[in-house]
Amino acid sequence: MTKTVHIYAMGSCNALLREGFARVLIERDNQEIPLTFHYQYTALKRSLIQGLIDGVLQLDEPCHVVLVTLSRLALEKAAVGEGPNRDLIYELYEVLSAPSCTYSFDFREGQGTALSKYIMGNSR
Repeated sequence: MTKTVHIYAMGSCNALLREGFARVLIERDNQEIPLTFHYQYTALKRSLIQGLIDGVLQLDEPCHVVLVTLSRLALEKAAVGEGPNRDLIYELYEVLSAPSCTYSFDFREGQGTALSKYIMGNSR
């Protein structure tokens, strides 16, 4: 049976300084692994997508990955070669295929407070 791994991610960015970070929580095998990644020369959604990429890069075996975010990430635009973050979306798909993972997205639009509490609460 294929293991299921949940990767929760939230991004943040100081638009003036173009410095951002992503808080990521990986749940697998009854373990919770909190991570924080910092980025330079970025934007909010780029920080979020890069956080998903960096979270997936922690995986070392085939599994089913559920990527949980607040934003739809403009996946439809990237699928037709459009959108400002299509390069990172393509990279996300590429890193998911490296350990032969299947994946799905769970978009929690409008649930920022709850998702933030969940990620931060499990990061202690």
